[in-house]
Amino acid sequence: MGRRIRYSRPKAALPEKLLDFLCTRFSYLSRDAWIKHLAAGHLSVVSANDSNAVTTSGEYVLRQNDEIYFNPPRELEPDVDEYIHVVHDDDAVIVCVKNGNLPVAEGGRYSGNTLVGLLERRAAVSFVSEKDLAARQKRDRMGEEEASANKVLASYYPIHRLDKETTGLVVLAKQLTAARVLSTQFEKQSERITVQVSKRTDFAGDGLSAALFEKLLAEEEFVTKVYVAVLAGAAPEGAVFFMCDRIGLLFDSLLNEGATEDAKKHNKLKKLKMACFPANLKENPQRHGRPAASRVRILSSDKKLGVSVARVDILTGRTHQIRIHCAQLGYPVLGDKLYETTTPGVVGGCSAVPDDTYIARAKGNEGLVSPAAPRLRVKRHLLHAAVLSFLHPISGERLMYFADPREWFLRDVMEEEGGVEGDAVKTTADESHSALEALRQLLDRAVGALEL
Repeated sequence: MGRRIRYSRPKAALPEKLLDFLCTRFSYLSRDAWIKHLAAGHLSVVSANDSNAVTTSGEYVLRQNDEIYFNPPRELEPDVDEYIHVVHDDDAVIVCVKNGNLPVAEGGRYSGNTLVGLLERRAAVSFVSEKDLAARQKRDRMGEEEASANKVLASYYPIHRLDKETTGLVVLAKQLTAARVLSTQFEKQSERITVQVSKRTDFAGDGLSAALFEKLLAEEEFVTKVYVAVLAGAAPEGAVFFMCDRIGLLFDSLLNEGATEDAKKHNKLKKLKMACFPANLKENPQRHGRPAASRVRILSSDKKLGVSVARVDILTGRTHQIRIHCAQLGYPVLGDKLYETTTPGVVGGCSAVPDDTYIARAKGNEGLVSPAAPRLRVKRHLLHAAVLSFLHPISGERLMYFADPREWFLRDVMEEEGGVEGDAVKTTADESHSALEALRQLLDRAVGALEL
């Protein structure tokens, strides 16, 4: 199971060698790492002019429409957690609840260690219906050749994606026809609502009132999604926040503003990091990302613990939208390695950490402790896709699923006995246990208040 990339470059751009392209386009690996992959035969290029012409040289000068194949052994990829729940499975679609250490599909350092790859391997060895987890894990470690020897072909097409660290419900199609129908549902709804949001926010529009947000949410005829998030900071319980800030690439905005020194801190991950921009920009709003609209409702809050639990409804689906809007509110998602707030509890302080800080956090296994909640250490950002509803692509039946967030949150929270370095809060082991119990009770209250 590998990755295929069709090469393309602007007409005005100079020709480039394969190795140079890889280092520039996929900077998550060093130049030495790409050289090692080339030497090991993990990369090849099929010429656009002659499908029989294959090269593995990093010195090869790429041509338009050349196909680049990258097929590293799975053991070279970062480890993932293969624990999932399958809540629906038929000939057309499968609905899963994924954990917080599993990408949905290939990207970055991940090729086979993904939800798609996991499902394909499990289908290939014909044990999707088996209940013995130990047997599953043993068979998952089979090599690709042994799995393919079963000659049971299965394909999975992700219709929407969750971030690697976001838990919750995901639907994947098992047929191309079903994938097209489902994709149309998601895309048509997104396009229509984006137009409505843009009309009311661009060029100093009237904005989105609570009534209008509710009206647009009720008009979601195809797809419904509800998220639950644990936030850093004790927001007022029962409070409802509406966020309409636009979302776009941070790096591009820094360059447009002439902030070249700041841009250098975000150059390695310039295609990953997003930023907030005012919704009612009077000039050229299109230069500052796309419209985005979220509603954050605080379901439960604990000042002593320093956290809140929120229900988040979104009208649009921008990259990192919920994480960015929550950080912009002053209550970032607890455990977020990328987005923070410079104004805790106050709107306007969303900030992306420098590349080196994020990379160190992403590679570490110790988790994060927020200054707002020094008694909890979390392995990943606590965001969960709790509700997913859509029309079945074949039957047209309305399907709706709920995945309780409590199990998925609590499995990634650890006790913190010493507090944050430099923080006045110090706790004993017993107090840490009580902090974990307080979080559990907070989640219980939140789930009870979801009103689904």
